[in-house]
Amino acid sequence: MKLIKQNEINLNNFERLFKKHYVHLCLYALKYINNEVLAEEIVQDVFCKIWEKRKYISIAVSFKSYLYITVRNKCLQEIKHQKVINNYNKHIENFEKSNLEGPHENLIYKETAEILNDILETLPGRCSEIFKLSRFEGLKYSEIAKQLSISIKTVEANISKALKTFKLYFPEYK
Repeated sequence: MKLIKQNEINLNNFERLFKKHYVHLCLYALKYINNEVLAEEIVQDVFCKIWEKRKYISIAVSFKSYLYITVRNKCLQEIKHQKVINNYNKHIENFEKSNLEGPHENLIYKETAEILNDILETLPGRCSEIFKLSRFEGLKYSEIAKQLSISIKTVEANISKALKTFKLYFPEYK
C-alpha cells in the first residue's frame, strides 16, 4: 500500500496510474450509474481533479482506495442530482396537467412565460445564459463554470443577480 504525498504526482506516475485504474473505475461507476458515457465522465472528472490538485493533495489511504471512494461519492452525487431533475420535471408536468385545464389558466401560464422571457432578455447575455443552463438544463454550478470556462463564484454571482431581477417582477415569491 503506497501512500501518495504532496508533489509526488508527476506526469509519468499520473499517466501510469490512469492507465492502470481507468477501465476498472469505469466499470465500478457503471454499477452505480447505468450509463456508460456518464460513468466515463465521472471517472475522467475524478482524474482531472486529482491532476489539478496534485501539488496540494495528500492521500492518507492507498491511491486505489482513494480513487474508488471518490468515484463512488461522485456517482452518488450524480444520482442525487438526477433525482432532483426528475422530481422537478414531474412537478412541472403535474403543474401543467392540473393547472392548464381551462382557458383562464392557460392564459395565465402564457403571460407568465412571456414575462419570464422578457426578464431573461433584460439580463446581460452571460447572466441569462448561466441562468438558463442552471434552471432549464439542470446543470450544476461546477458544470456551468467548466462549460463556460469561468469560476464557480462567477456562476453564483450571476445566478444571484438573475434571481434578484426576478424577485423585482414577482415580489409574491420572495
